[in-house]
Amino acid sequence: MQPSPASTAIPGMRIPNYRNSARRAIRLIGLGAAASELVGRIGERGLPNVAIVTGNAATDWPTVAGDAAGRDLNMIVIVCHEGDARLFRPGAGGRPDVLVTFVLLQSKGNLLAMHEPRLEPDVERARTHCDLFVTTSDGDYVSELIDNLAS
Repeated sequence: MQPSPASTAIPGMRIPNYRNSARRAIRLIGLGAAASELVGRIGERGLPNVAIVTGNAATDWPTVAGDAAGRDLNMIVIVCHEGDARLFRPGAGGRPDVLVTFVLLQSKGNLLAMHEPRLEPDVERARTHCDLFVTTSDGDYVSELIDNLAS
């Protein structure tokens, strides 16, 4: 089946009547000082369908989910800088029934940091409890991700 010309005429446009192409309602969480600053800058743009949460304390599923039951929330993005993955403490229950993406920002584009023994348990916990796990050294990645999903 060929896509209709209208949906392919301009690259980057949403595909009409396709649920995975719908604009997302996102809860964006910055864990640790560096990620909180980044997430705060995104929050300053005032996107109406992006809720911003930042902090330096350990964060469990109820904190991650927030008031998800009372909103049309369909995606959570958790962001932290390497070394701050320890702040994500999801616990055994209460995982929200939405897509959860974890973004680990690295100061260098060096995946070797993923194998450091001091980081491994925290990183493994994030990998295990989230639907999508991303590592990047691109400081603009999170902003572009939110722009693409929320607009």
